[in-house]
Amino acid sequence: MKKNLSAYITAITLISSLAASIQLAAQELQPQKKELPRYTIIDLGPAADWVGGVNNKGSVDGTAILLDGTQHAFLWRKGAKTVLGTFGGPNSAAFKGPTEKGQVVGKAETPTPDPFGEDFCGFGTQLICVPFVWQNGAKAPLRTLGGNNGIAFGVNNRGQVAGSAENTTQDPTCPIPSLEAKAVIWEKDEIQELPTFPGDTDSAVISINDDSQAVGISTNCFATLRNVLWQHGTVIDLGNLGGTVTNEPNNINNQGQVVGFSDLPGDASFHAFLWTEDKGMQDLGTLPGDVFSGGDGNNDKGQVVGFSCNADFSICRAFLWQNGTMTDLNTLIPASPLSLFEAFGINSRGEITGVAIDQTTDETRAFLAVPENSETAGSDPSGAAAETSRPNVVLPENVRKMLRQRLGFGHFMRSPQQVTLGKTAVTSAPTATLSPTSLTFSAQGIGTTSPAKSVTLKNTGTASLTITSIAITGTNAGDFAQTHTCGSSLAAGASCTISVTFKPTASGTRSAALSVTDNAAGSPQKVTLSGIGTTAKLSPTSLNFGTVAIGTTSAAKTATLTNVGTTSLSINGVAITGTNAGDFAQTHTCGSSLAAGASCTISVTFKPTASGTRSAALSVTDNAAGSPQKVPVSGIGTTAKLSPTSLSFGTVAIGTTSPAKTVTLTNVGTTSLSITGIAITGTNTGDFAQTHTCGTSLAAGASCSINVTFKPTASGTRTATLSISDNGGGSPQSVPLSGTGVGSCTPFGGRCGPGLPRCCPAPFPHHSFCSNPTGFGTCLMN
Repeated sequence: MKKNLSAYITAITLISSLAASIQLAAQELQPQKKELPRYTIIDLGPAADWVGGVNNKGSVDGTAILLDGTQHAFLWRKGAKTVLGTFGGPNSAAFKGPTEKGQVVGKAETPTPDPFGEDFCGFGTQLICVPFVWQNGAKAPLRTLGGNNGIAFGVNNRGQVAGSAENTTQDPTCPIPSLEAKAVIWEKDEIQELPTFPGDTDSAVISINDDSQAVGISTNCFATLRNVLWQHGTVIDLGNLGGTVTNEPNNINNQGQVVGFSDLPGDASFHAFLWTEDKGMQDLGTLPGDVFSGGDGNNDKGQVVGFSCNADFSICRAFLWQNGTMTDLNTLIPASPLSLFEAFGINSRGEITGVAIDQTTDETRAFLAVPENSETAGSDPSGAAAETSRPNVVLPENVRKMLRQRLGFGHFMRSPQQVTLGKTAVTSAPTATLSPTSLTFSAQGIGTTSPAKSVTLKNTGTASLTITSIAITGTNAGDFAQTHTCGSSLAAGASCTISVTFKPTASGTRSAALSVTDNAAGSPQKVTLSGIGTTAKLSPTSLNFGTVAIGTTSAAKTATLTNVGTTSLSINGVAITGTNAGDFAQTHTCGSSLAAGASCTISVTFKPTASGTRSAALSVTDNAAGSPQKVPVSGIGTTAKLSPTSLSFGTVAIGTTSPAKTVTLTNVGTTSLSITGIAITGTNTGDFAQTHTCGTSLAAGASCSINVTFKPTASGTRTATLSISDNGGGSPQSVPLSGTGVGSCTPFGGRCGPGLPRCCPAPFPHHSFCSNPTGFGTCLMN
C-alpha cells in the first residue's frame, strides 16, 4: 500500500530473514586494477539509520537524531553541523546531496494531520509531508501537484530537484484512501510531472544527474517496485535480477551508470546491482557469507558503495565495490569503536559517507571516510594501521528494527495472510509503531513519583497486532513503572496509550527502556527512558496563579524544598528565572544548607506587568544531582481587575435573599475595556443573582460595580461563580461565590446562635429558647 512512500524509497538498506551464501559476482567496468585505498574516519555525530550524500568539497547531508528522539535534516560542512529544522512538525530528513553550491533537499513535516491518514514521510506520525530545498541558511517548501504531500529525493548541480508529489486524484489501485504520487522535477519555481510506466499509477524520482537523467520507481500503490530511467521525455524499464516485488535504483552518476538493489528470482532475497547502457543490469553479489546487499551510491569513476547483510540482518557491513570486487569497508580503516554497517554516498575524491554503530554505546553515528591521501583527511588521530580483517559486529535490535521499517510492511518477513492489490499479492501484517521513541523525565526527588508521560502504540500495518507483554527493562528498570490500555491485541489502524512514571531510587542519571513484545517485525519495540534522581525534592511540581490584574500582587503560593538525602544539602541560590522572571517574586526560609530530612518554604507571588500568559521558573541551585531544580510558574495578566477576589455570604435561610455584596471591576489598562458579558455560572447558579453598572465598555482607569445577592434554594453549601467576559486578557475573569442554606427555623435539639435561624416555636403553653443567649448553643423548650 502507499501508506509510507518514504519508507519504501529510503529502503536503500533493508533488514529481514532467510539464510544462504552468495558467491561474489565479478564485474569488468574498471579499466585497470588499483590498490584499495585506506581511510581515516571522521565521526559526524548521532544520526538516524541513513545519511544523504557527500559532494566533492567533502560536505555531507543526512538525518540526525535529536535529544528528544525526533529526526532533523542536517548539513555538515568543514567540521560544523547545521540542523535544518522542519515546517512546524516534529521531523525532517535530507537525501542525495548536497550539491557543490551547498543545496540540500529532503522532506519536512508540518503540524497538520494528513486527511487520509497517510504516513507519507515515514516517521509514523501521519502528518502532512512537504518537500524542501535548503541553501545559504534558508529552507523553502516546494509545490505539489495539488495534493497534500511530497518528497524531494535528489538534486543535481544545475539546481534541478527531483522527487515525488501527490496530485488531487485518489489512487484507484490502493485499498485505502490515498492520493496518486507522481515523479516530478522542480526547476526555477516550476514543477514538471514525469510519465509513469504504462499501466502504473504512482512513481518517484530518487536520483538525478547533471545531464538531467533521472532514475526512480514506477508502481501501483507502491505494492511492487519497477526500476525506471527517465531521459529525453521517455520512461525506460531498467529490468531486474529476476524478482518482481522490490526493485529500486538509488543513484545515477554523470556517466549514466545506475546502482540500486533488486529481488532475485522468487523474491526471497535481494542483491546490489550496477546498470549500464551497454551491459544492462549486473548482479554485484554480496560479501562472503551474506544473503542481502544493496547499492546506495556511485561516483563518476565507477566506484560503488552500499551494504551487505546476513540472513537475519543481525550483521551488516558497509562495502566498497571497484575493479569487479566487493570489499568490507571496515577492513580499510584503522581500529575503531565504530563498525560501519552502510555506506550511502561516494564523491569523485573517493570520500565515503554512511552510518556506523558505536560498539561502546550501541549508538548510531554518521561517518565520513576520507582516503588517507585526500586533502580532507589530515592525519589519522589513532595512528593505527588499517586492519585486513575485523570481527563481525552484531547490530543492536533497535538498529535492525529501523532498517526493517524502511521497507514499510516488512518485506521478506511475510505471514501467510495476504490481500490482493490488482494482480499482485502483497503481505498483510501488523506493524508496531511507538511514539515518541524516547522519554526524558525532569529531575525527581528520590522516592517520589513523577507525573506520567504517555507513549502511543499504533498498529500501522494491515493485520491485527498480538501483544505478548509490555514491560520496563534495562539498567534501572525498578525506577520506572508503566500502565497501559493496550490489552492483548490491537486492530489494524488502532492505537493505545502506555503511561510511564519515574520514581528514582538513587541520585544521578537513571535509565531503562519501555519494551513491547508482539508479533510485528522488530519485536520487541523499545522506547528509551531516562531521568535524574535528586535529593532536592521540590513540591508541588508547578505553580499556577490564574488571572491577576496588571500591577496587582497575587496571594502567595508555596513550594516546599525537602532534602530527601542522607547528608546535608548545600543551597547556592534560590531565584526566579525564565521568560517573564520580572513578573514573579520569591522569599524563602531555606538558608545556605538543609539538613538531611529537613524542609524549608519558598513563597512565590505573581505581579503581572502585561496582559496575557506570563511564565517563568522557580530555580534552586544546590549540590544535588539535577541542579538547578525547577518549578514552572505561570499566570495570566489582565487589565480587568476584580476586587474582592471572592465572596462568601455565610448562612442564609432557604428562600431568603441576603444583603448584596459588591465586586468592583476596574480597568487598569491604558485603553478601553470591552465588556461582552457579566453572568453567574457554575454549580448553583440559581442561588445567586447580580446587577451591575458596567455597560459594554470601561474607559482606562475607570471602575464599575457588580452587586451580588444569595438566595439559597436548598440547605448546605452552595457555590457558583461571577464571570466577566471581556478583552482584558485571561477572559473570562471570575470571582468564586459561596454561601450556606439553612431551614427557616431550627428544630429543638438543633444548633442555634448568631447568624443561624431562630429556634422553632414551641406548642402552647411552652416557649423555645437557645441554651446560650450570647453565643452558639442548642434549641430547648421549657
